[in-house]
Amino acid sequence: MARLVQLLLLVHLFCINASSTVREIECKALSKLFSGKVFFPGSIPYNESVGSYFAAFEDELSPTCVVRPANANDVSNIIRLVSVPALLGQLQFAVRGGGHTPWAGAANIDNGITIDMQNMTGVKVNARTGVASIGSGERWSSVYQTLGSQGLTIVGGRVSKVGVAGLTTGGGLSYFSATTGFVCDNVINYEIVLADGSIVNANLQSHPDLFIALKGGSNNFAVVTRFDFPTFKQGAMWGGEIAYNATAYPGLMKAFYDFAAAPNADLDAHLIAAASYSGGLEVGVADIYHITPRVNPPSLAPFVTLEPQLGNTLRQDSLLGFAEEQSAFSTDELLGVHDLYLQTIASLEKASVAGLTLSLVYQPLTKGILAASAKRSGNSLGLGGAEAGPLVITLINSVHQKASDDDTVIAAALGLVAQIDALAARRQRSATYRFTNYGYKTQDIIQGYGQASVRRLQAVSQKYDPLGFFQKAVPGGFKIPKS
Repeated sequence: MARLVQLLLLVHLFCINASSTVREIECKALSKLFSGKVFFPGSIPYNESVGSYFAAFEDELSPTCVVRPANANDVSNIIRLVSVPALLGQLQFAVRGGGHTPWAGAANIDNGITIDMQNMTGVKVNARTGVASIGSGERWSSVYQTLGSQGLTIVGGRVSKVGVAGLTTGGGLSYFSATTGFVCDNVINYEIVLADGSIVNANLQSHPDLFIALKGGSNNFAVVTRFDFPTFKQGAMWGGEIAYNATAYPGLMKAFYDFAAAPNADLDAHLIAAASYSGGLEVGVADIYHITPRVNPPSLAPFVTLEPQLGNTLRQDSLLGFAEEQSAFSTDELLGVHDLYLQTIASLEKASVAGLTLSLVYQPLTKGILAASAKRSGNSLGLGGAEAGPLVITLINSVHQKASDDDTVIAAALGLVAQIDALAARRQRSATYRFTNYGYKTQDIIQGYGQASVRRLQAVSQKYDPLGFFQKAVPGGFKIPKS
């Protein structure tokens, strides 16, 4: 097949005329090679793919064609076919897993080729080793459903509709992270397609440098076609969401701080706290979880007893149940950030942004999470061990109705991020690390891993992709700094 693909490439490159573009020629060649797997504008599968991203920013892009590979060999042949025009700067493409990254161009592309991995699914457990092999087009909902029917789970994402691929290659947090580290720390093998089209496995024994680079290295090195995770037994958990009156917010932030900084942390507990504004009303929110079925554990009691509450969903449930609930919702320093957040809301209301919802979400990277991560096989995030913590991930989530308000909302959100960074720096609380899964395209995410990690990533890229195929041909994702 490789010879046929390369031959077709040479032939159709010489057949370009004034009425055709390289990307159109490539798409036509792909449709001949992959019958029933390449879709063009106006077709139902094309519209379904382009219209099903998490963010409207991605839905608004129009690739020349969408190709849906069925296996690693398909991906290999696609890469071989597009490699020459891509390296010549005549063609770019995007790779989509779940399509959850919320900025335009992350996993879709205008006037290029989108490789949509949604047909590369499947969750298979090796009965002898207990290892789960997961297709890169899977979402966590089907992973948990399949494994849960066997009384098993893996260290995976917290939101059911999120894709496995993007979360895992970016790092990813789990309900189990206090004992297992980041999601990427728990991958024991990647099946990948390299820039030359070769299919390899990366693990501690085979290509170990690439194995480490893929743990947080985004889409800089290869197209991942399969993830292998160890499974473990998991039963019911306890937790849910608590909504508070805005007057409880100072108490919520104190409870959050005490949880994040606790010297003897409960490693079975997990927390997300937020302020959310919608329809003129602000509420405080705590999502609390315990990976055992224990009701009201002491570590989470401050959140359970905090008043005034507007309601809660506290219960015993499965991992899938809590992940689906997360899908439905899409101290002085913390209070200072909240003041900046309220100022941003006021500015957006003054601009008459229709249907505005703006959430400020806090998630702790506790010493326990960082220590658990450091005990694993290594990653590219550059965080070190427990001594680097605790840290707080701050996520700004916005929803609005009109495309005409996009620039206003994005500018306000980025302005809030800059103000939070400046506040942290003034109070000597800043960190260079930025959580990859929540990053925006203007942020220097990989640079935030630190110089040592960046140099390792640069070396791995030069070794496995010396022509810079994934740097030049795939504009989405977060790229390795050139110097």
